[in-house]
Amino acid sequence: MPNSLAKNLSFVDFGNICSGCKVNCCKKFYAVLLPEEEEAFKDVAFTIETPVGCVKAIGARDGKPCPFLDENGFCKIYPERAFDCRLWPILLYYDFSTGEKVVYLDLECPAVEKGLISREFIEKVIEVLKNAKINEEWLKKYTLAPWPNRLKEVYRFT
Repeated sequence: MPNSLAKNLSFVDFGNICSGCKVNCCKKFYAVLLPEEEEAFKDVAFTIETPVGCVKAIGARDGKPCPFLDENGFCKIYPERAFDCRLWPILLYYDFSTGEKVVYLDLECPAVEKGLISREFIEKVIEVLKNAKINEEWLKKYTLAPWPNRLKEVYRFT
């Protein structure tokens, strides 16, 4: 069962946008788990080391797709997916120089590059993130987890 933060993003449904995608993020990327999600995914989670500590993650690893991906490329746990799975291709990072939280769009997602993610949708997600109580120490680790980082900044807040 997703935590309350993930539930706040229950409106996120990229089914129509992602259905024809050939990239399939779940074959290529991992999702960092919030500390409160770790127990629910303990059987499939793996550790990602960062310069400020470790985080747990699920998803693609060592050339293998996410274990929750079915043979047709769809998520078997879509209604119960983790916060990071719901959020992507939007990312929330910590700016170590200013202490601000920064919202990005990940250009690794073809839908972002094609402009298929609406401004209204992004603003709705930003409102959830602004009102969320995200642990700053976790956010720092999340920010430093290895990622392609082809990002486009869309918003900053404290």
